[in-house]
Amino acid sequence: MRFSVASVFSDFAMLASSDKPWLNALTMAGTRNHYEIAFSALLTRAGSTAMSVDEVRRPVMNGRELKNFDFLVNGPREVWALDLKGRRGTPWVTRTDLFSMLGWQTQFNAKARTGFVFGFFAPAGRAFTRGVSALPSSLVTTPAGDYRFCLIDVETAQRLAQPRSRRWGTFGFDFKSFAAAARPLEGTIIS
Repeated sequence: MRFSVASVFSDFAMLASSDKPWLNALTMAGTRNHYEIAFSALLTRAGSTAMSVDEVRRPVMNGRELKNFDFLVNGPREVWALDLKGRRGTPWVTRTDLFSMLGWQTQFNAKARTGFVFGFFAPAGRAFTRGVSALPSSLVTTPAGDYRFCLIDVETAQRLAQPRSRRWGTFGFDFKSFAAAARPLEGTIIS
């Protein structure tokens, strides 16, 4: 799917003036960084029901604070709790990301799936790096550049994650394995 964010900004203006509170919640989704703005635009353009999550208040599970996921999306077949990871080329997550998303999976008790949406960005006039253009992904084009979004469920991410930096508590992915496991958003979280 190919969307133009410019056409979606008019949708956001219309939604912001709506008298439906759940629509107003969607207009606030994804205002923290450019990846979230592009992802919100993709969700809006696809007609998905979604909301962003307040990252200020964090729940505690087994004495440990859980990092909140970014979006709750009502997909075509199931509800998804998604942690959006904006990247330029190399996919990675933190130990906290993995622990928290596994915690949310336990909390949801099969009422929602959990996953990571990786958003890759290439500035205007530049190509995607490390084979990102070959990933099964959803493309969003903006004047600033292009975004490719793909989904990895949390179980797959846990299985594929390899220590990247012990000091920073990060895990990376072998790119071939990542590409084989990545799914486009169509059919999973958007229709």
